[in-house]
Amino acid sequence: MSYSQLAPIGVVILIGTPALAAETASVKSRLEEIVVSASPHAKSEAEVAGSLNIIDGDELRREATSTLGETLQNQIGVHSSSFGPGVGVPVIRGQSGKRVALLQNSTSMGDVSDTSSDHAVATEALLADRIEILRGPATLRYGPGAIGGVVNVIDNRIHTRLVEGSQGATEIRHNSNNDETVVIGRFDFALGNVGVHLDGVTRDSNNVEIDGLANATVDDADETTHGFIANSDREADSFSLGLSWVGDRLVAGASVNRIDNNYGVPPGGHGHGHHEEAHAEEYGEELAGEDAEELFTRIDMDQTQYQGKLLLPDLGGYFDRLNIDLSYTDYRHRELEIEEGVAHVGTIFDADSTEVRAELVLNEMSGWLGAFGAQYSQRDFSAVGEEAFAPPSDTERFGFYVLEETSFGSASLELGARFDRQEITTAGISAIDHDSYNLSASLLLPITDNQRFGFLLSRSERAPVAEELLSEGEHVATNTYEIGDANLEQESAINTELTWVYDGEIKARASLFYTWFQDYIYALDTESRFSHDLENEGFSGIQACSMDIADFENNPEELEESIECFNYVQEDATFAGIEAELSLPITDGHNLRIWGDYVRAKLDKNGDVPRMPPARLGASWDTHSDNWLAQLSITHAFAQEKPGEGQEDTESYTRLDAHLAYNLGDLALFIKGSNLTKEKIRNSTSFLRQLAPEPGRAITFGASYHF
Repeated sequence: MSYSQLAPIGVVILIGTPALAAETASVKSRLEEIVVSASPHAKSEAEVAGSLNIIDGDELRREATSTLGETLQNQIGVHSSSFGPGVGVPVIRGQSGKRVALLQNSTSMGDVSDTSSDHAVATEALLADRIEILRGPATLRYGPGAIGGVVNVIDNRIHTRLVEGSQGATEIRHNSNNDETVVIGRFDFALGNVGVHLDGVTRDSNNVEIDGLANATVDDADETTHGFIANSDREADSFSLGLSWVGDRLVAGASVNRIDNNYGVPPGGHGHGHHEEAHAEEYGEELAGEDAEELFTRIDMDQTQYQGKLLLPDLGGYFDRLNIDLSYTDYRHRELEIEEGVAHVGTIFDADSTEVRAELVLNEMSGWLGAFGAQYSQRDFSAVGEEAFAPPSDTERFGFYVLEETSFGSASLELGARFDRQEITTAGISAIDHDSYNLSASLLLPITDNQRFGFLLSRSERAPVAEELLSEGEHVATNTYEIGDANLEQESAINTELTWVYDGEIKARASLFYTWFQDYIYALDTESRFSHDLENEGFSGIQACSMDIADFENNPEELEESIECFNYVQEDATFAGIEAELSLPITDGHNLRIWGDYVRAKLDKNGDVPRMPPARLGASWDTHSDNWLAQLSITHAFAQEKPGEGQEDTESYTRLDAHLAYNLGDLALFIKGSNLTKEKIRNSTSFLRQLAPEPGRAITFGASYHF
């Protein structure tokens, strides 16, 4: 669809509700000014040299959806990797998984979303106060592997400043596409020096509606679904309780968060390829509907996370403050295989993780501001059942870092260094150790009062994880047989970035980036297929893979239907790209934003890095008056014709979204239209792009009340 064709289309509009009450108005203002994740020295956005995204307030309420990836997908340089509507993982500049750190209040989320593409991120964006996305040297505060970037979801469960009296909010919203109903509540109050935080979300949805056939590889509607994605319904609940003591010389607090999430994987997403229409009412019992066909898969996930904080401000002397964050996460999910109306547990994933992070911030000495930090994490992981492609393992990491920054004239220089040691142990295999070293430098150079350049240079190392080292088995989610390599070395990356910012009445930002990987770790398509005959003869790993029809009982159909073998290997690679945005005030209360992003990633020997996002161009117009807020946006994604070896091209699309809100004091009414032109969108970053397109037209409406 061309841009000219969009002009006559009638539009339903929305801008999200105002942010749910978090702290006092003064604290809210402070949070909008300071970039929490970027530096231990309370920097504002204008003092950060690299690229960053901050989503809060009205923008966060407008963009927040059922998954983290979908919430962030309209941010410059950020895409979502979906595995059906229940899963959305952020992709930053073409990188995701182990190369993007997903944090909840500056500590790891503790889920297993980085072990497989069908595992959801265990967070609820609708409960966040703000989300910060960082690239570049600032990421070394949070670990050695965040080469792509850091996503920090901040919800202030543990108050560091007390609210005045009490405040809260409630919201209800409904989505017409999948009949999703969401109810949100939050309450904060103080009793003397004790701060209390309560929040909760419950959501319930049916199958996602689309335009046309779900499976793009078939022409017969009897082989797939038409107009909807089967088994894409979802139920989820989340609640949190936080308590804190806030004094002049001490802040101490703890919180607990519980998430229960049950979602379906679209047909074929686990390699079964069957057409299903029934939905499970009680898993492990009979399904509702006796005509349930063959087999489909659901994931039943629950996670409990405990977080703690100890803050000692104003230490005096050489030291400014000491901040200690800790978390313990108990994660578990069952993969339910439902066949002919009866469910059984196919695989159980368990992950118990502990993390402690301490940071000591120094006062200025000889013109330098410094900080030292240490981080320890331990994770017990196990998978038992049909999808146990990696053995149980225990991963232990310890690292420490130092940051120093100084100013000379109007320019500022920041230097950082980090060392980490990782040890992975598993039954029957000697411990696998890796050391990694990270160095970073950034220079912020103001040119005029409202114009500045930022230069970034870093060398990062990432140790291979248990799945890359130890996998050996059928990975049902990706329909592959994965083979790890215990001899993999750490991968390293040299990152460079140049950012230009103009911050006047007109606002503009542009970034050029280039990352050169040495020994980039990825799963290589061996162009062979897994043979059960060879497995029965005692072969394993790559020796159980073949393209000889004799290893498939001389049956061409069995060879064709067998799964492909992928072997984790290392190879040099390059990522390069550009991001730019321009914000133009047209008249009072009217603003136009134009933006675009592009990333190109190549392997030195084996072509294109698979599942890279497409180039995008976008524009949005927004307006506001005393009570009304409105926005109309259009995004054009170009065709992805370099999808990687063995991957399918994806077509271009043009997506139209709109938003409208009306504020009546403490009450706000809103309506949102997504994909209003019903574009057929197949996401190039998704493993299921041929089986499960993105949702069709959706109208979301709701109301929020603040007290």
